[in-house]
Amino acid sequence: MAQLDFYITMRSPYSYLAADRVVALADRAGVKLHLRPVYPIALRDPGFFENGDPAKLTYLRRDAERVAAMEGIAFGWPVPDPVLQDLDTGKVAPDQPHIRHLSHLVAAACLTGRGVAVYLALSRLLFNGGPSWTAPGRIDTALATRGLDPTGFRSQATALAPDCEALLQANARALRAAGHWGTPSLGYGGEIFFGQDRIDMCAWFMVRRQV
Repeated sequence: MAQLDFYITMRSPYSYLAADRVVALADRAGVKLHLRPVYPIALRDPGFFENGDPAKLTYLRRDAERVAAMEGIAFGWPVPDPVLQDLDTGKVAPDQPHIRHLSHLVAAACLTGRGVAVYLALSRLLFNGGPSWTAPGRIDTALATRGLDPTGFRSQATALAPDCEALLQANARALRAAGHWGTPSLGYGGEIFFGQDRIDMCAWFMVRRQV
């Protein structure tokens, strides 16, 4: 079966905003959806925001909110931000417990065949505008909605920590090799499509390739 690679991060609002449309695209096209989590660019390249234009983060926030409104998707910024970062200067903290934990949970799910389901649950927890995602029991409740035993799954993710880290790093290398660095990105047939606004172009390419 043909495969559609879906590169995401647990901080990317655009990954969340794209997810349901990407799942629908894979279903329509009859291809396997291969979720490929990576760490956010703020961890892979700490100078990306710090050395960039200061308007970058401000614009990103405004644009993501517009996309959510246009698509009719419930949206709110995660509280707290999964990445510890000074949004005024772009400086990223050296210790990143939140994003590493979230990324490992999704990576563990990918390693055990439940990546898409767990990503959808956790990304909605982060970005659907609800209360703090770190409040006691909220992650466990999100996991339970996908039929997982939260305690057992957390233990499994801990045991798989080295494999989770290796998967995240391998996916980052694969994304670079495919020709990009950002998320969300879709990979199909040797082509890479970056951004939630390239889903339709990817769909067009898939039809042409299948014909």
